[in-house]
Amino acid sequence: MSHLSERAEAVKTRLEGEWSRHRQRGRLKRWNSSTLARNLKHEGPCETEFEAWQVLAELAAAGIVEAPAASLRHQVSLTLGLSEAVRHRLASEAVPVDASLGLDAGQAAAWRHALAEGLEEWSLADQRRLAEGLRALAAALPDAYATSAFTASARYLLGSSKLLDALPAPLVRAFGIDRGAFSESCSWVLASVPTHPEGLLLIENPQSFEQACRVGVGDRQALICSFGYGLSLARALAEPERVRLIGERASRCSLAELMALPTATFWGDLDPEGLRQFRRLRASLPGLRLSALYAPMAAAEGHPLHVLTGKGGQRPGGDWARGVDQEAIDDATLLELAGGALDEARERRWLAALDAPPGPSAFG
Repeated sequence: MSHLSERAEAVKTRLEGEWSRHRQRGRLKRWNSSTLARNLKHEGPCETEFEAWQVLAELAAAGIVEAPAASLRHQVSLTLGLSEAVRHRLASEAVPVDASLGLDAGQAAAWRHALAEGLEEWSLADQRRLAEGLRALAAALPDAYATSAFTASARYLLGSSKLLDALPAPLVRAFGIDRGAFSESCSWVLASVPTHPEGLLLIENPQSFEQACRVGVGDRQALICSFGYGLSLARALAEPERVRLIGERASRCSLAELMALPTATFWGDLDPEGLRQFRRLRASLPGLRLSALYAPMAAAEGHPLHVLTGKGGQRPGGDWARGVDQEAIDDATLLELAGGALDEARERRWLAALDAPPGPSAFG
């Protein structure tokens, strides 16, 4: 089954919840596509009827509903229902959710999915506390939207600032909570910016940022590192207007101005996740290149992607089975190569290897 968009996941959960409720009453639930598209606009999660039709087409293409995807994309009114495979799964999953959780049918359907994604490891007492917290947060809306998602999560969900973002989106939506509506506070990144920077070097790890500052790379390059609570470089580049720069060397430049410098490179660990980080960053900074510092890293034999090297949980990427951490670069090499870009052909080959089936090693 293909990966669904967040809105399609929310609609899928809604349809499965409605189907399960009707099944409990001995009825077969089907929908008129035109009526359903209007309801998805008025009741959420879709903002327009056009978007609702596209979501229904996405569900049809993914085998969730039985209907021609092309007809739905062209907004043809027809009767649709859940596919046989989905109906069979729901029937097999129709185990009553513990009544003490106090969930309605839609919430219970989303809760079952969350159980399959790890929530089943929680004690029933903690599940009750989570359900109570989600209801309390929903009751505090819209005022609670004035806080950040981290703050709201810590205040309402078992004292955890990260739980609201970590929960499956359909479960959060089932309680009427829109994660995108919470306030976005300014974020802080660690930076070292000379008066007249020649280019921008994005650095994945704080230890390597400190090394670059110590050997003098920051005398000619603007250095940026992820730093601070709940922040990633990808998020910083996507919303530069919300970012404030901190560091020993003050700068009058904003992050948006630094992103406009003529050359921008990224230096992180040489492993699948490091390259995926680069790919995410390039979505906000299309001219971004891999740093020339990757060349000597690729010449090293490296380490296995294993729990003992801190890489045990990495998602595989093609045939990538080894990695090299950026801290392996010595001072002299860092000073010599920082600011340059890796050979473009090698960069393309590495990125292609992330999504390729297993084959000859791309490492090196």
